[in-house]
Amino acid sequence: MDRRRFALAVVGGALAAGCFAALPGSSAPKKPKHVLVVTYAQGFKHSSRGLAAETVKQLGQQTGAWEVVGVVDDKDALNQALNAQTLKSLDMVFFANTTGDLGLTPENHQAFYDWINRGGAYAGVHSAGDTYHGDADYLNLVRGEFQTHGPQVKVTVYIQDPKHPATRDLPASFEIYDEIYQFKNWDRSRVHVLLSMNRHPDPQKIDQAGDFPVAWTNRVGKGRMFYTSLGHREDVYQNPLYLKHLTGGIMWALGLEKGDDTPGNPVLPK
Repeated sequence: MDRRRFALAVVGGALAAGCFAALPGSSAPKKPKHVLVVTYAQGFKHSSRGLAAETVKQLGQQTGAWEVVGVVDDKDALNQALNAQTLKSLDMVFFANTTGDLGLTPENHQAFYDWINRGGAYAGVHSAGDTYHGDADYLNLVRGEFQTHGPQVKVTVYIQDPKHPATRDLPASFEIYDEIYQFKNWDRSRVHVLLSMNRHPDPQKIDQAGDFPVAWTNRVGKGRMFYTSLGHREDVYQNPLYLKHLTGGIMWALGLEKGDDTPGNPVLPK
């Protein structure tokens, strides 16, 4: 069976599968949520895409809160997995280092955003912000667009909402080495910021102070969006702080954990 058909078979089989028990003491639902992971990259293909998908799968197994019901890695598989009928059986679509225009048909494009507005959950890591440039619906969802990046570098990241599930188990600030994105079409007043930096991520501009976003949330209709720009490097997916961040963000987007999503939260003192 080829890769595309295998992915679709996984989607079809898992969507019909029964639930399994949540971990004791967790906030997991009795029936785990269904998550579809998209690793298709029309542009640059990150080597960490598969690891990102596997990480989401393992975190779901550890928490008992969700199960990855399929991984799609090409345009045809994506269109067969994201249509009005199949979306009814999904709780979240996770963009794992996608890039470019993923080629949804006009009908499936409309179905996807209708599904989000009705309460579907979206989460994306790193180059999910480098996806669907020029698409007004996607920009309204993610509320930020990749512009450029400098060399991979160690940066200090600051928590902007210490009570949110995506950040409450993290220290007030921490260092991480990754490829750090700079964004256009981003405005703090239009998102709820979770992580940011107070210095420019480019080492040649480190003296430039400001508000440089790293992770945030957004609401579209009844739907929830969680995005973190971290996740370029494979070793980031072994970082315990990142895993806590990712787990909490997914839990919030799925509606399993409460957290403020008020846009325009103020910059916390650093």
